[in-house]
Amino acid sequence: MKMRACLYQRLFDFLKKTKDRRAGKAMKILLSAFACEPDRGSEPGFGWNCAIELARQGNEVWILTRPEGRRAIEERLSRESLPHLHFVIVDDFPQIRKVIKGNSGYFVNYFYWQYQAYRTAKRLEKEVSFDIIHHITLGSLQGGSWLWRLGKPMVFGPVGGGQTAPEAFKQYFGREWRQEAARSLFRCRMAAWNPVLRGTIRHASATLATNQDTLAIARRMGGKNLSLFLDTSLPHDFFPDNLPQRKADTSLKLLWVGRLMPRKALQIALEAVAKVNPEHPIKLCIVGGGQLEGQVQKWIQQYEVEDRVEFHGQLPWEQVKQHYLTSDVFLFTSLRDSFGAQVLEAMAYGLPVIVLDHHGVRDFVPTTAGIKIPVTSPEQVTSDMAAAIEALYRQPEERARMGCAGYDFAKEHTWESFGKKMEHVYREIQPW
Repeated sequence: MKMRACLYQRLFDFLKKTKDRRAGKAMKILLSAFACEPDRGSEPGFGWNCAIELARQGNEVWILTRPEGRRAIEERLSRESLPHLHFVIVDDFPQIRKVIKGNSGYFVNYFYWQYQAYRTAKRLEKEVSFDIIHHITLGSLQGGSWLWRLGKPMVFGPVGGGQTAPEAFKQYFGREWRQEAARSLFRCRMAAWNPVLRGTIRHASATLATNQDTLAIARRMGGKNLSLFLDTSLPHDFFPDNLPQRKADTSLKLLWVGRLMPRKALQIALEAVAKVNPEHPIKLCIVGGGQLEGQVQKWIQQYEVEDRVEFHGQLPWEQVKQHYLTSDVFLFTSLRDSFGAQVLEAMAYGLPVIVLDHHGVRDFVPTTAGIKIPVTSPEQVTSDMAAAIEALYRQPEERARMGCAGYDFAKEHTWESFGKKMEHVYREIQPW
């Protein structure tokens, strides 16, 4: 009788738990976030914002992360009440980068941390019994995750990394093209040789990819429940109170924002500006810093666009925001990117965008929000971009329509909406 009563009680508890979950009750979620830090962009900002949004929705969230962000996290938690967040610091081995230089050392440290995170997760799973396991950063397909070994419903992503820079554009990489080509070979074309990635893709309950290129690799490796998912969002207070209304002027202000590194290919924008009809009064403003910052003035002279280009370097956010508000068109020239957070930022300020028609911007930017340039050769791309600039110069009404479409798209991608979409993914993969 006792055994029967025990079985009935277990069945009752299971049915009650299932009913509660289906009714939208809180979940216990374990996030793997190697990069996680408040008030940062890129991967650290994504890890932090994902965690706090899921916690704000009432879920209990445990975050595995490395020591680098500890001080900033502790400072934020001392000022803001986030009782549903539980940070677990997992030590990495950053000293390895003194032995192995460059990106290789970074990823060796990352793989070491992932193994340590898995060992920590095994212990936590015995104590907590998680409903969902989710790998969020690094958002790298090739990095995979050890956490599928926990045997729980697992989400992998959103991840990118399957996109490659087109070889026809290797001139923009200079001496770094060999490194870029090696990345394309080992991390993309030979991805199936990676045992950690194979295990992750085949056992993940859902894999979210930031572009079709990455999705295709996951599909070839036998992934299931694959879907596209944008890897960036914006806070509500990022947006201007209303869609900015730009007055039609006799001149056109173009804006380029990004890190100055080879794959961002700022030279494409400069060459396109050089090809624009000299009778059209245009001005390109460049905002950003990085390894190629010292080359920018040389490029401006090389393309003979001194009277059409202003280089501002790295700027504080308030000044970047002013450029978003006072510009007319945004240019995005990256030769390899999962998406490009600055594209979403530009659309949030009602800017029409001109982008290369590949990778994440091909898959997510609405056709009504800008112009996508086919990627075939440097000559064709720069000529088509110049033509697109001239077309938008002549059509202020079209710029306004595109800006409105982009603004509406950006409004759909706040962190709050990200959290709701992610919760939907979680509930879809639960075995209820």
